[in-house]
Amino acid sequence: MRLTLALALALFSLTAIGSELKLMLAEHKLPAQPLNMNQLIGQPAEQLPAKKQGRLILTMPSDNTQAKLIQNNSKQLISDGRQLLPSIQIDYVINPQAEVIPKVRHLNVTDHPYWDYFVGVGKIWTSPENKTKTYMSLPFSLVEKNENCVHNGVLVVPVKQQKTATFYYQISSETCAYFKADFWGLGQVKYSQFDELDAKSIAQLYQQEKNQRLPLKPLSALTEHYSSVNLDNLALKQSIKSKDMSVLGVVKNQMHYRSDCKTRTGNYPFCSQLVLPSYSTAKTLFAGLAMFYLAKEFKDIFEQPVNQWINACQTPQWQGVNFGHLLNMSTGNYHSAKYGVDEGSNKKLAFFNATSHSKKLAFACQHYPRKNTPGTQFVYHTSDTYLLGAGLNAFIKSQWGEQADIFNDVIVKQIFKPLGLSAISRVSRRTQDNTAQPYSGYGLFFNADDLARLSIFVQQQAHSANSILANQPLRQALQLDPNNTGLGTDYGHINYQHSFWAQDMRHNLECKKDTWVPFMSGFGGITVALLGQDNSYYYVSDSHQYNWQPALPELQKLQLVCAN
Repeated sequence: MRLTLALALALFSLTAIGSELKLMLAEHKLPAQPLNMNQLIGQPAEQLPAKKQGRLILTMPSDNTQAKLIQNNSKQLISDGRQLLPSIQIDYVINPQAEVIPKVRHLNVTDHPYWDYFVGVGKIWTSPENKTKTYMSLPFSLVEKNENCVHNGVLVVPVKQQKTATFYYQISSETCAYFKADFWGLGQVKYSQFDELDAKSIAQLYQQEKNQRLPLKPLSALTEHYSSVNLDNLALKQSIKSKDMSVLGVVKNQMHYRSDCKTRTGNYPFCSQLVLPSYSTAKTLFAGLAMFYLAKEFKDIFEQPVNQWINACQTPQWQGVNFGHLLNMSTGNYHSAKYGVDEGSNKKLAFFNATSHSKKLAFACQHYPRKNTPGTQFVYHTSDTYLLGAGLNAFIKSQWGEQADIFNDVIVKQIFKPLGLSAISRVSRRTQDNTAQPYSGYGLFFNADDLARLSIFVQQQAHSANSILANQPLRQALQLDPNNTGLGTDYGHINYQHSFWAQDMRHNLECKKDTWVPFMSGFGGITVALLGQDNSYYYVSDSHQYNWQPALPELQKLQLVCAN
């Protein structure tokens, strides 16, 4: 009886997929509300299109009434242009697994006033009502201009032989603490034959990327071997609503246990490709890793004077401040030493809203007066990390030539690319001028596997005899040097060292030995905790929840926290 009911429900769901799409795409009729995500993709097509590559151009007229954007909290209908997609071009190839692989899968910067975008690898699938009707469903994301917020959705495009047709898009989740909204609408897709792609190379690169991923199991599989683990506590459900948790996971012995990617209308069908913003985890994964890498070749990189490499900082308060102080946010320049006061000030918006390198430098170099001796007081400033990126860029240009770029030539070429991280990670937010300075302290993008593998890479580097990262500062950052545990913060059990936070687990779990757990943190509620060479815990949310203490007893049940 149960099997019959399950089969009936599955058939009903498949029928719903076909009928909804027929109504929307054939009759150009927008649904009254967003669809369930499982209605936006069906079973992979048994027969692939004759053409295995092509070009799609997706457009929407500026007066399109077949598009809606409703702010989630206020239920306000917004029609200022944010509900309309930028023009999207997708040059793609189709592999034998019915996967649609765009040539460009990193951030696409547009001339749209509000949005840039990502398009990921989708699927060709067949309508259950009519086997001759096939569709492409592709994951895509809108990214706010000049910012790190990401709104994730799905594009549904008919596979047709004629020149134009109607496509549907829907966004029902985001990692964005200050703007949560449902988008859905219809637009026009123009098809064209495009035979200039190296289809074999594009398919091979994506296959290599998939091969590099950690082995994956659902988060629930943890309870198969550790039955007492409370998954709700791991998901911090007492403080974070399910709809505000983009994804979470545990890596244990290099096995990746990952949650579903929930949306307000069901689970996201492309969870492995969900685009996640770095926010301030970039302070570690960009600025920190760049410093550790360069310190291997340039032993004095931590001691480089800021005012030697940044002309805008040739003022009295920058005397005696070096790159190491910037990494540790201990420049001695601030208004208030109380955590979050400077960073949360309305005046700081002048830095975050600036789109040019000169304006960001003007704020970062001039806004804060000298209050203390450099190296003695931790004060959280994203502008300090921006200065470090600018200083490092100037430094490597002096060593490697004017074409050198701190993100492309160090982070991507030396770390992300050799690790085989996703194409999502290959572009950083930059200033919108000729300098194109990467933001350093935020503005990167990852998927869940990228975060999981980077967390393992960093820890393994600290124990490797052949590491590409300088061992001493990295070990200090990871609390492996008992003589150097970093600067204290407003929270007595949390320190900061070389772009890493660290939490004293004797305070939380009464560990028998001193146990400091290093972790990365990002705006909105992002944590990546490093729990040993092959182990980590992460969550990406947007509920402003940074306290992951409820997860600690569960992680200890997995023997991942207290030192033996």
